[in-house]
Amino acid sequence: MVAPDSEAPSNPRITAAHESPCATEARHSADLYIRTSWVDAALALSELEKGNIEGGRTSLWIRAWLQEQLFILGCFLQGDAGKVLFVAILVLSTFCVGLKSAQIHTRVDQLWVQEGGRLEAELKYTAQALGEADSSTHQLVIQTAKDPDVSLLHAGALLEHLKVVHAATRVTIHMYDIEWHLKDLCYSPSIPDFEGYHHIESIIDNVIPCAIITPLDCFWEGSKLLGPDYPIFVPHLKHKLQWTHLNPLEVLEEVKKLKFQFPLSTMEAYMKRAGITSAYMKKPCLDPTDPHCPSTAPNKKSGHIPDVAAELSHGCYGFAAAYMHWPEQLIVGGATRNSTSALRSARALQTVVQLMGEREMYEYWADHYKVHQIGWNQEKAAAVLDAWQRKFAAEVRKMTTSGSVSSAYSFYPFSTSTLNDILGKFSEVSLKNIILGYMFMLIYVAVTLIQWRDPIRSQAGVGIAGVLLLSITVAAGLGFCALLGIPFNASSTQIVPFLALGLGVQDMFLLTHTYVEQAGDVPREERTGLVLKKSGLSVLLASLCNVMAFLAAALLPIPAFRVFCLQAAILLLFNLGSMLLVFPAMISLDLRRRSAARADLLCCLMPESPLPRKKIPDRNKSTSRKNEKNHRIDTTRQPLDPDVTGVVTKTCCLSVSLTKWAKNQYAPFIMRPAVKVTSMLALIAVILTSVWGATKVKDGLDLTDIVPENTDEHEFLSRQEKYFGFYNMYAVTQGDFEYPTNQKLLYEYHDQFVRIPNIIKNDNGGLTKFWLGLFRDWLLDLQVAFDKEVANGCITQEYWCKNASDEGILAYKLMVQTGHVDNPIDKSLITAGHRLVDKDGIINPKAFYNYLSAWATNDALAYGASQGNLKPQPQRWIHSPEDVHLEIKKSSPLIYTQLPFYLSGLSDTDSIKALIRSVRDLCLKYEAKGLPNFPSGIPFLFWEQYLYLRTSLLLALACALAAVFIAVMVLLLNAWAAVLVTLSLATLVLQLLGMMALLGVKLSAMPAVLLVLAVGRGVHFTVHLCLAFVTSIGCKRRRASLAVESVLAPVVHGALAAALAASMLAASEFGFVARLFLRLLLALVLLGLVDGLLFFPIVLSILGPAAEVRPLEHPERLSTPSPKSSPIHPRKSSSGSGGGDKSSRNSKSAPRPCAPSLTTITEEPSSWHSSAHSVQSSMQSIVVQPEVVVETTTYNGSDSASGRSTPTKSSHGGAITTKVTATANIKVEVVTPSDRKSRRSYHYYDRRRDRDDDRDRDRDRERDRDRDRDRDRDRDRDRERSRERDRRDRYRDEREHRASPRENGRDSGHESDSSRH
Repeated sequence: MVAPDSEAPSNPRITAAHESPCATEARHSADLYIRTSWVDAALALSELEKGNIEGGRTSLWIRAWLQEQLFILGCFLQGDAGKVLFVAILVLSTFCVGLKSAQIHTRVDQLWVQEGGRLEAELKYTAQALGEADSSTHQLVIQTAKDPDVSLLHAGALLEHLKVVHAATRVTIHMYDIEWHLKDLCYSPSIPDFEGYHHIESIIDNVIPCAIITPLDCFWEGSKLLGPDYPIFVPHLKHKLQWTHLNPLEVLEEVKKLKFQFPLSTMEAYMKRAGITSAYMKKPCLDPTDPHCPSTAPNKKSGHIPDVAAELSHGCYGFAAAYMHWPEQLIVGGATRNSTSALRSARALQTVVQLMGEREMYEYWADHYKVHQIGWNQEKAAAVLDAWQRKFAAEVRKMTTSGSVSSAYSFYPFSTSTLNDILGKFSEVSLKNIILGYMFMLIYVAVTLIQWRDPIRSQAGVGIAGVLLLSITVAAGLGFCALLGIPFNASSTQIVPFLALGLGVQDMFLLTHTYVEQAGDVPREERTGLVLKKSGLSVLLASLCNVMAFLAAALLPIPAFRVFCLQAAILLLFNLGSMLLVFPAMISLDLRRRSAARADLLCCLMPESPLPRKKIPDRNKSTSRKNEKNHRIDTTRQPLDPDVTGVVTKTCCLSVSLTKWAKNQYAPFIMRPAVKVTSMLALIAVILTSVWGATKVKDGLDLTDIVPENTDEHEFLSRQEKYFGFYNMYAVTQGDFEYPTNQKLLYEYHDQFVRIPNIIKNDNGGLTKFWLGLFRDWLLDLQVAFDKEVANGCITQEYWCKNASDEGILAYKLMVQTGHVDNPIDKSLITAGHRLVDKDGIINPKAFYNYLSAWATNDALAYGASQGNLKPQPQRWIHSPEDVHLEIKKSSPLIYTQLPFYLSGLSDTDSIKALIRSVRDLCLKYEAKGLPNFPSGIPFLFWEQYLYLRTSLLLALACALAAVFIAVMVLLLNAWAAVLVTLSLATLVLQLLGMMALLGVKLSAMPAVLLVLAVGRGVHFTVHLCLAFVTSIGCKRRRASLAVESVLAPVVHGALAAALAASMLAASEFGFVARLFLRLLLALVLLGLVDGLLFFPIVLSILGPAAEVRPLEHPERLSTPSPKSSPIHPRKSSSGSGGGDKSSRNSKSAPRPCAPSLTTITEEPSSWHSSAHSVQSSMQSIVVQPEVVVETTTYNGSDSASGRSTPTKSSHGGAITTKVTATANIKVEVVTPSDRKSRRSYHYYDRRRDRDDDRDRDRDRERDRDRDRDRDRDRDRDRERSRERDRRDRYRDEREHRASPRENGRDSGHESDSSRH
């Protein structure tokens, strides 16, 4: 191997003649020798082309190209660091403005309804049919005993319940100069329209109370909740109208005696169908001693306390018993029963006040004079509802805390608006937690990177700047997401900021770790480029794996999944840009501070650096002046710079300590055979345990988990979930279905729901009637009245008599309807045996929609109680006996109807999933029969996601793992390495599932997001290690040790930083965040550390992929590479003429062709002969064959033999002379880069020497040009002097000749002769 060039003493690949064995060993342990492709893939590629190593040419070429680009980028950033920082801050700040347009989604349908799925299609259909989604609002109160073993089925508990509910329902609010009462906001049963009797209609409307579902309706005390607050005075009636002493039947009889001009028969029929009889007058009193308790109460005279359990069994009935049956499961919770299924005890009581929705309230008051002056709109209606509900809840809390009720009971108010507020608050960004998290991160980074003993080399400032950069980068990334229209939700506000911070800090630690371990002989202007060249690929690989994993998971159609994955991918791209484009500029500025010998953080101070002086002995006198520059303190050196003098500099940098600990203790420990065996057995046990735990993880997310603890809402939801489990649902039938001719299929469809076990049945074990059944019953009643009037002769084919009943007249009008627009009336149907409802119970299909218009208007209470919500709404047609116009408006064909059902016993996710499956199967069965239908309700909206959650999660994880596999495969071109990384990440996800079972965390959408996050987070624990393993040289055990040594410090710091960021979630007021997010994120960090720093290195040491660089000479290091050829100095030829000198100055110097020699072999170019100019190879072989002649003379007898180097004559006749000729072939390699491509494959030290050589050649050329210029100037000056002297001589001669011609003539001849001599 040729000797190194003396002008490049810093080249680590060249062995100095005076280098000690220890120094040689240290140099051979440098990253360049043991991790060649990681430090300089171009060098490895060059050695591969020369045949000195084995490896993958394509992977090395890709890495060399990437390293070259990163090196160029780093050098550019170092040169223009200030400009880059200014532009970066400006761009990031611009994106931060986008946060103002952020949208937060809180509704379940916005988060978990599968895009393109059946549930989304059903919701869209509902929205199109009903318009803007709107539903009634419920205000609820739950009463429990503070002693959980105490039953509430006694009069005392119900009376306390009455006090609280009565006080809460009497609250009023003052808004928009209007006093709002419960009656103004509540849902009330509809009443028939009475044209011409508006004053009577107004009285009835005031008497009809709000719909309040309460266990008090089983007793007379329930009437106290109905009001009205001020009794209504009606002329000629004995008593004022108030429900505490109102008997509707008696009032009706009293009105009949007054002979008012009012359709009393219609009112009587209305009351009869609704079951309005004696109301509360015949119900028992909880307190028989109450003076207002009516005498008609069954226990008034006896004074006995009623049997509360018996009265509440099978539910309670409101004032309209036919339509107001409150199921027992809705009003009584935690019930126990006796052998006859009667109530024995109960742990909770519930009251529900039904309020209007905001749209319904707006439409109800839109035409009322009361709101004309306030600009009434839907927003104001929502504000009124919200304010009243808040005051309702405040009144309940006041009653509980003021001592107005017994302290033995607890009351918990709740409203649907409160739940919406909680969900909205849960999805808001917690600035407090984010600020605390980032502040703690700043402190941690500063403490980790600071060096107290050497403030010049401390890195706390650049670490703090990096965290601040990440902060603004996260804000800019979220602002960019908002500009793209990506909505925010709970996962993006609670997880994404801390996720981006943790992953970004880990990349920052990786770059600073490389910056710390950089050698001190690196030129200052190239240090940033070298940092990116070494670690930039690791950062790029890990970030791209993360981004591809999240983008792959974003293909799933669940909105919450997609939003989280898209936002995470965008933030990681922003982090990647900051770490590769902006943070190196900060490193460059920090390098300038070090060059100025200024302290970290306090840049005004200039302390003395504790670094030893770096002296390099002179190896050549010609370079002594250069080496004198190195006799000063090098403040730009790093804590791990090699010390030539052998002095070990102590440092307090934690990264250095971790690296030394990994090298000297940890890596050798885990590579022991006993540790390997134990760890592999432990890994197998962990995997088996995780598989078992994954099968035990249950689905579900309780509402109590997303409500702040120690609040009334949390207590209410916990009791409601524990004691009730009550929901309502609807079976929706759609359009494209002929309702009049398929009535039998509708009845069959409705009756099939009796097989669903969770649906509440009536007292007979059947189902309550739906809209079509109530419609048919109304028509049957009219048919009976019509038949009666016909039999009495009051109605004929052509007319009806004055004494005919209102129901008979209405039936007559219905009977003559044909259902045809061109011929709507046909009186002949009266005598043709036509019936409104046939014997099979089928409504006349031809006039079905005419009948529907009459029913919806004239039997409004039944229509409202049916909850059919028919769309389009039926036409309004009010019946009047005096109206002789027979035509009834025909309603439009139905496209949307509802069949209501009540559900109970749904206390856990498994039971709800079973219900959803059974209902879905039933709906699909009848959809196959031609009835388009689907279920609707809270269970289907909130819990149907769990039917396909596991499938979607597996698909997301598969996509993420496949993306990681592809990324590693493309960048490393190593299939086995990609397989190991993918399997490690899959094992991490499996372990996290097992940890969920251990922590009791149920699988819901949020943990599913964290499982997808585990893939991205685990990349940092495995990819860096795998890259370090592949790029190291040696056996698998050695490469695993080197990999652990190189990545342990940044991985540990990144993991601790992520754990610190996640720990800030403990400050959240939502216990769900602390229990779920915090535990799982900390578990993820812990499992990732164990897998990445214990199990994965051992797996690599056993089953790891082959190294990219495999030397042929030394198994554990790269052989000392061939040095670069010396620079070609121009050889100048002297010329004897001035023209030759000018030609030499104007032409380029060229090497003189000469034959190679052993003494000048390193000085010769590749084309040393004129015939070899076409040779482009970067390597030549010169064979030298010296010939050695050896003569041996052998003497007879005991004479000794002697050998001489020159032939001699034998002095003995018997001597034998042998001549031996030996030829030795010596092969010498001369490396001369012949083109630009081969030159680019060398290490940056060679490029540095190229620049030095170029500068030396330029200086030599300039010196030669100056010397030639001076020589020419002197020569020209001599010529001028000579010419001037000649002129003066000629002038003197001529003057003398003119003065004495004769003497001149004589002298001229003499002079000529002498000159010739």
